[in-house]
Amino acid sequence: MTSSAEGHDDSCARLHALVDRGFRLMPPVRDSDGELMALIYVRPHGAIVDVVELRGEDDVRAARVSRDHHLRDDDAYWRTAGSACDVLDQVLALPEQLITVQA
Repeated sequence: MTSSAEGHDDSCARLHALVDRGFRLMPPVRDSDGELMALIYVRPHGAIVDVVELRGEDDVRAARVSRDHHLRDDDAYWRTAGSACDVLDQVLALPEQLITVQA
């Protein structure tokens, strides 16, 4: 997992905000040599799960998925990728409940 000094404090503050909103850090993902590959935060609520995967300061993915489905492109209600601060800001801005429009 790569990191830069610039923006590190900002992304750490946002990670703390995730935890304050109920996200839990899963066991770290490591390669066969024990090198840290990713940190994954999850927050199940209701019928949905929010997932954030951090692979580096500029390699972060997040999605809101149904609790009943695996994390696949066609199963996500919402997803994004980018830098840590950008993605974490988007996750923190998500409404608590999934908003659906009925036809």
